[in-house]
Amino acid sequence: MWVVDQRVTRPGPTPPPRKLHLIYRFHITSELRATLAGTELDELPDGSHETGVIEWIDYRKTAELPIFPPIGPALAALPDPRAAVTDAALEAVTDDNYTWV
Repeated sequence: MWVVDQRVTRPGPTPPPRKLHLIYRFHITSELRATLAGTELDELPDGSHETGVIEWIDYRKTAELPIFPPIGPALAALPDPRAAVTDAALEAVTDDNYTWV
């Protein structure tokens, strides 16, 4: 659906990667959604885990969310969830327009 080029300096000793994000869109029925996990575990540096809650939201409410790559505004601008995308290239993510947190 969209392509995002990433050239962002990251904190730490790892050199900044150059990544190409390919973003796809698909429809998940409420029946299938009911069978999917509602939480995820993120491992922390000390070996413990942080539990995240998975929340399904309306695509029109994504513009201000901290999504990476930052596709929220483009997603929220779609007139309907099945709308055709005429320009698949989104603005590149660089140190000029993104700060790694």
